[in-house]
Amino acid sequence: MNRIRISGGSLKGKKIDFEFKDNLRPTSNKLREILFNWIQFEMQDSYVCLDLFAGTGAMGIEAISRNAGKVIFVELNKKHYENIKRNIRSLNIRDKAKLYFKDAFSWLTKNDLSEFDLIIIDPPFDKKLEEKILNKILNKMELKKSCKIYLEHSKFCDINLPENVRIIKEKKLGDVKALLLEL
Repeated sequence: MNRIRISGGSLKGKKIDFEFKDNLRPTSNKLREILFNWIQFEMQDSYVCLDLFAGTGAMGIEAISRNAGKVIFVELNKKHYENIKRNIRSLNIRDKAKLYFKDAFSWLTKNDLSEFDLIIIDPPFDKKLEEKILNKILNKMELKKSCKIYLEHSKFCDINLPENVRIIKEKKLGDVKALLLEL
């Protein structure tokens, strides 16, 4: 079993257990810290996050640690889903977390996005899902004007962003490029 440390907030230093697999690429502590530094003044108890392709759950758990009021986790891999469920239970954050064992695309089709302040998109890099999932989200036309979208992708892959999306912040770290977007 591998572990990731929560880098800030009320759960700082606590560990998230996960089983390493080739298709699981946890967001580094450094990138998680960068994202939450970017949005730290927006985070409050009423802040609602959506963690698509949740993987280890580290991004959503970090959001809860840093004061998000609610995080929705969506994960299709059964082992990853069960692991996130265990970590939510062991960290005692069930009251702020809702976990779905579902494909991100089908979850988006059936759910309203208007409550979210932050949507985290961190799909597997080798599937070319970044543009598809971003377009699926934007085509729903129901996001809050203040909603931010965090997109993590391979720096070796160019992403064509829709015209109505603006990059607020960006960072390259190792093979990863992180973007903070707004409409």
